[in-house]
Amino acid sequence: MRRNDDLRELFERLSQHFRATDVARLSDVPRSAIPVIRELWPMLPLANRRRIVDEMVELSEANIDLDFRRVLLVALDDPDKEVRRRAIEGLWEADETGVLHRFLARLETETEPEVRAALAQALGRFAELDVEGRLPRPESERLRGALRALLHASEPVEVRRRALESIAVYGDSVALAAIEEAYWSGDPALRVSAIYAMGRSLDRRWLPLLLDELRSDDPERRYEAATACGELGAEEAIDELIGLTTDPDRDVQGAAIAALGRIGGTIATNVLRRLARSADPVVRDAAEDALGEAMFASDPLRPTPW
Repeated sequence: MRRNDDLRELFERLSQHFRATDVARLSDVPRSAIPVIRELWPMLPLANRRRIVDEMVELSEANIDLDFRRVLLVALDDPDKEVRRRAIEGLWEADETGVLHRFLARLETETEPEVRAALAQALGRFAELDVEGRLPRPESERLRGALRALLHASEPVEVRRRALESIAVYGDSVALAAIEEAYWSGDPALRVSAIYAMGRSLDRRWLPLLLDELRSDDPERRYEAATACGELGAEEAIDELIGLTTDPDRDVQGAAIAALGRIGGTIATNVLRRLARSADPVVRDAAEDALGEAMFASDPLRPTPW
């Protein structure tokens, strides 16, 4: 167990010029150390706190054995909105109900739109767990209630769209009505999120709209529509998606190729095989990944032939 004097020495270093190796020492701190961290964290200069949170996120992405959750939960109460927002993003893989409780508690007092939007997005992870039956009923009810409240017109658009994307996974009447309302709202940002939410809802009622959006003049809408078609496994979209593999927008290209991999089947697989021999390394790599997914879906035990 890390002693309190060791922590104080570490925070002294963190208050000055520090290295990533110093931040790495914040991994796996014991629960008993949290009161000391809560005491010392606000004493760090603001620039250092922001950099430390960023370092924790980067280090955990590079090394899955590093766990900064307890420190990030302390940073969740930081007086600086940027530190709070980055701490939420750093907790994106957390699935403990204790983290959900902290997010919901933070939401009750949070006033900054950027942070509320980050919370709405982070709650999507727990909505997925809920759909899988992995949340106790009280947490499930609190989560659904919070997401529904975030859809209210009084919330900023950025908050509403992230809540929509999160709640869509339920695919229930509330989620479907919210998707439809956002799509026809006239707000471009809400429409983009509605298209994304269509895919997360796994409801094929949206397919006619998605097929239209694949031909949109807006590359962001084409991108989200391609992704949603992949989520729905929409074979009806294959011809349009094949066309988008040569889209002038690189992101749209990648989304179309990935969607073909999700949909699979003979036509999509043959197209992906051809693209996997492309002279364009970006297209080739994307096609190889998508082909691997298509082949795995058709036969999980079969090695992928290039």
